[in-house]
Amino acid sequence: MKNNELAISLADVMELMLDAVCVVDRNGSFVFVSAAFENMFGYAPCEVIGTPMVNMVYPEDREKTLVVAESVVAGEVLPRFENRWVRKDGKVVNVLWSARWSEEHQVRIAVAHDISERKEMEAQLLYAAGHDDLTSLPNRTLLLDRLQSSLMLAKREKAVLSVLFIDIDGFKDINDGYGHAVGDLLLQQIATRLVACVRKSDTVGRLGGDEFLIILNKINNTESAALVAEKIRMALSEEFIVKGSSLSVAASIGIACYPENGKEPLDLVQSADHAMYQAKNNGGDKVILATS
Repeated sequence: MKNNELAISLADVMELMLDAVCVVDRNGSFVFVSAAFENMFGYAPCEVIGTPMVNMVYPEDREKTLVVAESVVAGEVLPRFENRWVRKDGKVVNVLWSARWSEEHQVRIAVAHDISERKEMEAQLLYAAGHDDLTSLPNRTLLLDRLQSSLMLAKREKAVLSVLFIDIDGFKDINDGYGHAVGDLLLQQIATRLVACVRKSDTVGRLGGDEFLIILNKINNTESAALVAEKIRMALSEEFIVKGSSLSVAASIGIACYPENGKEPLDLVQSADHAMYQAKNNGGDKVILATS
């Protein structure tokens, strides 16, 4: 096969490729992009040739991208590299790159594969693994993970951290009397009220059933935690309207604080749980501070 025939064949291959091929000079500017580049990023070749490649990289990924680019120029053999680029329409694209340096032509040759769909699926799976299906609140696994992180921060900054263990009084009667569908809708409304009672820096999660856990980060003192718990108790005592029915519940709330009531996640949760049961055994609709 003659050289000109080979060049034609390679051009045909470039046209058929779903992945985008880019050629970038030593200064980081585009000197060639394949047809798939426009499909992937929205820019026609004439719009990018001669412009810096890094301009298309998502701002937070530019520094690490430049580090990798320099490594490729230095001749280092690198595994595939992931970063984010911004399309012409503003949409962010997750890209998996393969790249090499051509010493002969003094250019970087790179192939881009769009992995946005895979990344979105991974994010959905990760979210599902850490969140409750019904309320979309963090589940037990994610709650304990966040509590561990919050405790590390509290220990480092010598701050107070509080855990509120909340059990809904009267929920079983509503579930039995109105059915589980109404009970589920009620739990969703309860979750919404709980989130509205705390700061964005705090965490509200569902342990399961009608039990919820709240992590209050950097709380001033035990009295402050008690005020938040009382605010929650009052909020949950107001009627709920579910499918046209007026429903009333109450809350038994136990409070445990770091470091007085525990220095590890499970210790704090257990202390708050015991305090909650004290509140429930004393008739419910109460806030009790842990004593150990």
